[in-house]
Amino acid sequence: MIKVLIAEDIPSHNKGEAALFYGLKESLRPYADTDVRLFSLNPEIDTPNYAGDAVVVNAQGVVPEHILDGYGSTLKKIYNYINFIGKHFAFGVLHKLLKNKAFWFMRSPVWRAYVEADIILMSHDSFYTPLYHGIQALLFESLKKQAIIYAATIKPGVRNRKNIKARILNFWSCFTLKRVKYITLREGQSKTYLADIGVLNSGTPVTVYPDLAFLVKPIPSEDAWALLETEGIPENRPLVGMAVSQRKLDFAFPGRKMMNRRKEALAPIVETVNFLTDKLHATVVFIPHSIGPTEVLDDRITAKMIKDKALSPERIHIVSNEYSSHELKGMAACLDMTIGTRLHFTIDAVCSAVPSLLITHDGDFRCHGIIGEMMGMQDYVYNIDNIETGVLINKISSLWRNREQVAEELKSRIVKIEKETYLHGKTAIGLINDIEGGIPS
Repeated sequence: MIKVLIAEDIPSHNKGEAALFYGLKESLRPYADTDVRLFSLNPEIDTPNYAGDAVVVNAQGVVPEHILDGYGSTLKKIYNYINFIGKHFAFGVLHKLLKNKAFWFMRSPVWRAYVEADIILMSHDSFYTPLYHGIQALLFESLKKQAIIYAATIKPGVRNRKNIKARILNFWSCFTLKRVKYITLREGQSKTYLADIGVLNSGTPVTVYPDLAFLVKPIPSEDAWALLETEGIPENRPLVGMAVSQRKLDFAFPGRKMMNRRKEALAPIVETVNFLTDKLHATVVFIPHSIGPTEVLDDRITAKMIKDKALSPERIHIVSNEYSSHELKGMAACLDMTIGTRLHFTIDAVCSAVPSLLITHDGDFRCHGIIGEMMGMQDYVYNIDNIETGVLINKISSLWRNREQVAEELKSRIVKIEKETYLHGKTAIGLINDIEGGIPS
C-alpha cells in the first residue's frame, strides 16, 4: 500500500475541484493500491464528503486561511504566510535534529502526514502558489520525499515579466520547482511558461497530459434523468445547461471599477439566456458546480440573479441540491448544449460529446489549453474580458448550427484523451515502483 499525500486543500463543496480529486484517484488506480490523505481547511465538510476515498487531515493553523478563496486583508495574508513559512522552517530544523521526536513540539497532523507519505502530490488545478508550494518543495527535499507537481496549471503571478515583482516570483518559482522530482502539467501553455523561466533546463522532467477530470466516471443516464426529474426539470428539447461563477464575472472589463464589473458582465449573459429561451425555444437548466461555503462561491446565487432578470423565467430551472461529481457528470450527458464559465462543467459535457461554449478570460491557461487546444474547440472558447451580447450570441448560434459536426469531433478525441490522462498516475507511481504494461484500455 502506497501512502499518497495531497498536500493542499481540494474543497469538496466545489464539484469541479472534487472532480480533480476523483480523477486523481482513478489515475493512480491501475498502478498501485493507495492510501490517500488530503489536507483540508474545512474538515467538517470534507471528512463526510470524502469518506471512504481519503483520510482528511485538518490543516487549520498551518495552511494559510486565504489560500482557497483569496479573501482577506493584505495584512492578514502577510501574517498567514509568515506563520506558514515559520512553521515549515521550524519543523524542518527540528526534524533534522530530532527526527520523529519533532512531533512532541509540533503537534498538527500536517507534520506527521508529511513524514509518513511515500509520495506527495502538489498543485492541483491552477492552485500553484510560489510561496506555498515553494516552501513545501524545500521542506520535502530536506525530508527526502518523492514530491511531484501533479496535473497542474502553472502561470505567471504577474503578467508583465519586466515588473520587478514578476522577476522575483519567476526566479523563486524556478529555484523551488527544481526541487521536486517530476512535473506533470495538463496543458501546453504552462510548459511554455516553465521553459521561459528556465525550469526545463534544470533537469526536472516536465510532461503534459490531459486534465484529471476526464477520468471521473458518470452515473448511468437513467439515474441522471431521475435526479433531474426530482429537481423538477422537464425532458423538453432542446435542453441547455449553464454554470456561471460570480468570480469569473469579475474578469470582465479590466480597467473598470471592480464593483461595476459583475453587474455589467451579467447583462450580456441575461440577454444570451433570453435568446436561448425565446429564439431557440430551449429549456435552460443551471447546474451549480460550487455551492459555497460563502455566497460568492455559490453558483445557485448567480443563477438566481440571471433568472430574476430573464424574460421567460418559467423556462429556466436551477438545480438546488448538492450532488457528487459523478452525478453532475451524468447530468451533463443529458444536455443538448452547454454554456458556462466552469471548466469542469464543460469537461463533463464534452466527455459525452455535448457541444459546449466555455466563457473564460484572456490568460486562463486551463480553458484555452484544455478545451481550446486539446479538444480542438478554439472557436468555442470565449473571453469575457470585453464581453458583448451580439458576439456571444453569434458564437452560440454557430455552435448550435454546427452541433452535429462538433459532437463528432469531440467523439473522435475523447477516447485518446482519457487514455492519456492515466499517464499522470503512471508517472507518479513510477517514481517509487517499477511499472509493467501501458495505459489502461
